[in-house]
Amino acid sequence: MKSLGPIIIEEGIVQKPDKFRTTVRAVIIDDDHQVLMVYSKLYDDYTFPGGGLKEDEDKIKALKRELREELGARKITILQNLGSIEEVKYGLFDKSSIYLQTSIYYVVKIESTGKQKLEYREKMHGIKPTWKHIDFVIEHNKRVMYDENHQAYGLKTVLVREQIVLEKIKELNL
Repeated sequence: MKSLGPIIIEEGIVQKPDKFRTTVRAVIIDDDHQVLMVYSKLYDDYTFPGGGLKEDEDKIKALKRELREELGARKITILQNLGSIEEVKYGLFDKSSIYLQTSIYYVVKIESTGKQKLEYREKMHGIKPTWKHIDFVIEHNKRVMYDENHQAYGLKTVLVREQIVLEKIKELNL
């Protein structure tokens, strides 16, 4: 699988990962370079919709489930595998585990969005599907990526990862 950027290592980590996680994420973009992102009111940031695979899921099944949950997406078409990016990071808010997370990005088309089916954590984050111009998302996330909200263990690499992917999308002129 094509790498979208260099491996991202959370500051302070020197040991090897003891846990592994695979996530799938959707790149949904229109002809005007508007990207469909998930805005978090709690963190004031934009991330690509998607999430982790469950034990019984393959990547495509997981991506479609995540898009139905986070976006209320209907008629989901996977157009292509864009590539992946790896992060070595602490567990959320906790230094007891080190994860190697591989995030796989797919270019996706959906017919529409609708009612979300959010998990508790997603509700607490106040996530909402939002169309924004790619340049707006890049600039906004640059402004917030080093604020206090994004310096908790396990969160430091999230916007770094998303920025790499956003820049790659611009480079490829998707």
